[in-house]
Amino acid sequence: MNDLLQQLDWRTLVLPAMVPVFVAVLIAEAWRFRGQGRLTLKDSMASMGLGSLYMVFDTLVTVTLVALIFSWAYQHRLFDITMTPLTGLLLFVSLEFCYYWFHRASHRIRWFWSAHVAHHSSTLMNFSTAMRQSAIYSIVGNWLFYVPLAFLGFEPIWVFFMLTVNLAYQYFIHTQWVGKLHPAIEFVFNTPSHHRAHHGRNAEYIDRNYGGILILYDRLFGTFVEEKEDVPVEYGITRPVNSHNPITLTLHEAIDMFRDAARPGPLKQRLKHFWAPPEWRREDD
Repeated sequence: MNDLLQQLDWRTLVLPAMVPVFVAVLIAEAWRFRGQGRLTLKDSMASMGLGSLYMVFDTLVTVTLVALIFSWAYQHRLFDITMTPLTGLLLFVSLEFCYYWFHRASHRIRWFWSAHVAHHSSTLMNFSTAMRQSAIYSIVGNWLFYVPLAFLGFEPIWVFFMLTVNLAYQYFIHTQWVGKLHPAIEFVFNTPSHHRAHHGRNAEYIDRNYGGILILYDRLFGTFVEEKEDVPVEYGITRPVNSHNPITLTLHEAIDMFRDAARPGPLKQRLKHFWAPPEWRREDD
C-alpha cells in the first residue's frame, strides 16, 4: 500500500480530492433552491451520467494515446522549462490561451461542437451542469489545443495539472446562486455571471465568453458579453434534444453531422459539414 501511495503523483489527485467539495456544494445548492425548478433529479442524473462516461473514456484515451503524443512532443521540445512560480504563471496564462481557442473552436467548428454540445444540452443552470462532459472529447481531439505547450517545453504532467485546475475552477461558475461580484473581479475573471451568459441560447449571449478562469482573452478578442438584468438567460441549445439519456446526449450531434455529410452532393459541400459552424446549411436546404 505504501509503495502504491509513493507512486501516485499529487498532481494527478486534484480532481479526486475535490470530489467531496463538489458534492457538498451541489447538495447545498439543491437545498437552497428546493422547489424552485432550478434543478431536477432527472436533469442532474443525466449530467452525472455524462460525467461518468466522460471520466471512463477520457481516461482510457489519455492513457493509451494522448499521453504518448504529449510525451513525443515533449521529447522534441524547443526549451527546457523548469517549473518555478514565474514559469508556473506563464503556463497558467498560456494554457488559458489554449483553452480559449479550444472552447471557441468547440462552438464555431461543427466537428468539435459535436462533442461540446453535450455540455450545453441542459435547459437548467446549476453545479451539476458542470458535470455534462462528452465521452467523445478525446476522439474529436480536444487535446490537440494543448500539445503546443509540450512542444514549447512544459512537462506534460504540469500541463495536465494546470488543465485540471482550470476545469475544477469552472465547476463553481455553473450556478445561479452567485450574483455579480465586485467589478474588478468581473473584469479579470470568468464568473458565474459571465458563464451564465455563455450558456444562453439568446441571440445576445450565444457563442460568447469562452474563457476558463480568465475573461481577459474574451475582452481582447471581442467575444465578451455581459449578463444583462433585462435579458434573462435562456439556457440550452437552439435545437433541443429533449432527452435525459447520456448516450443520446453524447452522440446525437455527431450522428446528425455524419448523416448530413453522407447526403448526395458535391464533395466540398459534404465535407464542409465537418468544419463549418454548427448552424451552417447547404444552399438547397
